[in-house]
Amino acid sequence: MALNALTGPQVRLDGVPLTGCTPSQLEDWLVHRTPHGRLRYSVAADPVFSGLGLAIRSQRAGDINLTRPLFLLHNRLDLWHSLPGEEWSSR
Repeated sequence: MALNALTGPQVRLDGVPLTGCTPSQLEDWLVHRTPHGRLRYSVAADPVFSGLGLAIRSQRAGDINLTRPLFLLHNRLDLWHSLPGEEWSSR
């Protein structure tokens, strides 16, 4: 399930919004929240929290990028090559 950075819906993790945020700030929060070794990065350099099946992608919003959470099945997190083409073009 992929969420839209501009239209949501808004989802939160420990009270922190995941949708429509600055990617660098959310990544920094994830780095400090995630147990050592649990945060990975996709081939597109998106932070992936495999324990939750969560990848944080970004989406252009005018002149800036905003976060758009992507929820995947746990066993599909390493299969970025199998994502539909529309997911790759959603940046």
